[in-house]
Amino acid sequence: MNDVTERFNTVYDATFRELMRYCLCKVPIADADDLMQNTYAKFYRALCRKGADAIREPKAYLISVLKHEIASCYRFRAKRREIPFDEIPPNLPADDSVEELTLDFVAADEITSFLQAEPERTQRMFILYYGYGMKLGDIATEMGTTAAGVKSKLLRVRKKLRATFEKEKLL
Repeated sequence: MNDVTERFNTVYDATFRELMRYCLCKVPIADADDLMQNTYAKFYRALCRKGADAIREPKAYLISVLKHEIASCYRFRAKRREIPFDEIPPNLPADDSVEELTLDFVAADEITSFLQAEPERTQRMFILYYGYGMKLGDIATEMGTTAAGVKSKLLRVRKKLRATFEKEKLL
């Protein structure tokens, strides 16, 4: 069992960032953490069942599982009933997945709150660029736009952030 855990940890460390980047390009931010968790849970169960060395290409296996998870997510989304905004209870916990990407939790909370007002597409670009270090061209390719378009959106968000936080410091 110790070999399985060591193998899992090694593969996880080597593949997580790349798989998360891929996942964020394909699904809404709110779903990415769950899909990644399901993917790695299935990988761990397969290692336990088959043995630590049974999966020769773990990255290829994980990508395949993640693609199936993404497809399932979209199938499920098409079947579920959307809840109107006014029916959502006011005391739901806020999504704080961006906090994990920064060291300063106070600033991360403020940035998260700010980003939630931006369109989902802009949020993804911001997280992929600043959180995962993707290049503008790679983000543009994944999101079906140009590098200049990504750069422009990021510039506008930075200006808004700067104006918002400078205004707060002056008050």
